[in-house]
Amino acid sequence: MFRAAVFCVGLILAAIPLAVSAQLAAPTPMPEPSGPPPTPAPPEHFVMVDGAFTGKTFNELAPGTVTGGWSIRAVGEIPIIGHNWAASIDYRSYNYAHTSVGTMANGITFACPAGNPGCVTPIGYTTYNNVFNPGPMNFLNATNAQDSTTQISLGTKIAPIERFYLSVGGMFRGSNYLNYPLESGFGFGLDKLPDVDRTLSFYGNFWLYFNVAGNYTGPTSAALGTLSGYPFTVAYHMYAYRLGVTYSIPHTPIFVDLSDVGDRADAGANAPSAAEHNALMMGAGWRF
Repeated sequence: MFRAAVFCVGLILAAIPLAVSAQLAAPTPMPEPSGPPPTPAPPEHFVMVDGAFTGKTFNELAPGTVTGGWSIRAVGEIPIIGHNWAASIDYRSYNYAHTSVGTMANGITFACPAGNPGCVTPIGYTTYNNVFNPGPMNFLNATNAQDSTTQISLGTKIAPIERFYLSVGGMFRGSNYLNYPLESGFGFGLDKLPDVDRTLSFYGNFWLYFNVAGNYTGPTSAALGTLSGYPFTVAYHMYAYRLGVTYSIPHTPIFVDLSDVGDRADAGANAPSAAEHNALMMGAGWRF
């Protein structure tokens, strides 16, 4: 879904110069207006919950495995002294099956059966491989794996009318297997909010995080020698995106949402592999 992410940010970037130029351009004499000037849209606040109906996950556990999951996003525009800010939280959970052949004890091993999908590249594998040739693997029995991301942001409005925002914020990345650590980092993004006060609205955002990292204590084993319980810092370079459309049900505060949601984490220090999630999600929201 890299093309979808690029398409999303392209749309947003294309609109920003127009928005900024509208703010910076010097006033020029104009004829008497025939009607009242356009007014900025009122601040909006909404919560939306979506469930995945199709998706894929690629990482050391999953070579393109079918993915489900859900997300919740809450946004509030905050006018302060004539300028709008936007606070946002966006939680996403990606659920998928990890498979293995047979069963073994979960954890580090030098006897992982060749070709068994239960054999997983460990965090810090390059350090292990420099000492052992070959290095150990992690074995993970078949399980329902879950990866999650939480994005928290604050943005400043960069368009006089439409809801375009330039934002900064934090990313938290977690999982439920092999005692992987919680990873976090700061980044920035471009965000076109949905206009849930309109019947039909398109929206999108694109975020970059240059260092999403966490501290990890490696497994303890006499077979690892001096690397038993070795401390690692594991890091990724990430982007995340959401591209969607909303339809507001007339005369109600309810809207429905259809969105393409995903992220990619490129391996940095001690990371076992790159990782990618993508899901098509559908759900509903409430504006207030």
